Amino acid sequence: MRIGIDVKTLSKRYTGIAVYVYEMIKYFNEFATTDEFYLYSHKDFELDFDLNSNFHKVIYKGITGSIGIMFQLAGLLKKDKIDIFWGTEHCLVWGKHSFKQVVTIHDLSALHNPKVSTRYNAFLQRFMAVPSCRRADRIIAISNSTAKDIIDNSGVKPEKVSVIYNGDSPYRGISKEYTTLDHSKMYDNFKISPNQYFLFVGSIEPRKNIITIVKGYNEYRDNGGSNKLVLVGGLGWRYEAILSEIKRSKYVDDIIMTGYVMTEDKEYLYRNATCLVFPSLWEGFGFPVLEAMSVGTPVITSNISSLPEVGGNAALYIDDCFNYRQLSKYMSKISEMSAVDRFDLMQKCIEQANKFSREDCAKQILKLFHSM
Repeated sequence: MRIGIDVKTLSKRYTGIAVYVYEMIKYFNEFATTDEFYLYSHKDFELDFDLNSNFHKVIYKGITGSIGIMFQLAGLLKKDKIDIFWGTEHCLVWGKHSFKQVVTIHDLSALHNPKVSTRYNAFLQRFMAVPSCRRADRIIAISNSTAKDIIDNSGVKPEKVSVIYNGDSPYRGISKEYTTLDHSKMYDNFKISPNQYFLFVGSIEPRKNIITIVKGYNEYRDNGGSNKLVLVGGLGWRYEAILSEIKRSKYVDDIIMTGYVMTEDKEYLYRNATCLVFPSLWEGFGFPVLEAMSVGTPVITSNISSLPEVGGNAALYIDDCFNYRQLSKYMSKISEMSAVDRFDLMQKCIEQANKFSREDCAKQILKLFHSM
């Protein structure tokens, strides 16, 4: 079988969808030896592993982004005699073709609340993702919550949608040894010490509900707490109000914004945090929750969208995304836990995280392709 894959995201900085595509290609490369894979991108990209001879990079020139996928790629797919095209970023080739098409939908948050998404993303979801769902032969949803959104917004039949969870965290296990030099380096970089900070990971944008985090943190400090707050992630969009809220905080000097961090630094931050604070307004999956739990770090998150699917009974949930007082109480509860209670919670986090597997994700996707 000849499988074409949209991999243009691999030419960008690896976050979100790029990590998902990278991991799937990596696993296909390990155990899918009888199929031919064609990797389509408008820019060249590099991988840190060698592709087998049944993998072919196809770099095309012309229109970039989703528009290029929709209106430019059909000729290349026909030329390469593709049997199945997999649109990994919400978008499929326009029109009817001899090859079959599968699309992965990561989230449709902009259709729930346009205020928490850019106009561009809202446009993509309404006029590209939803029509792609209707054109697709099969749809991959990364959570049951996302599957429901797909069915509700596109009107497709439930049997057309397959729920295949994204996979596991790149970090595994409750323990990892760090040297005094490692701790000193992180203190020099971010002015933090192990188990003395709360952590948020994600883009600085309205959907991540960071203003509520800051309000909750302020109340936690007003009530005698001493942990710092570390916000990991680059500036997204409409971040001005978030930055203003941070500047107004009495504890602004203890709120650290790291920007984008490398994988090894991010792992350190997850492993040494008191807990992850992630009261997002909507998530297609919520990878930071899984990443934190995979190393035993407790999680406070929202009781909406896919987040309860990922957090299971191991996370602490705020009933209302904007309830900063409840968030503050959970911050205090986790930071004041006894060593025994904290260890029990860490074990629950590990057990929940182990329910997800990137290898299983790749195998299920390949099985879906073959079933078609």
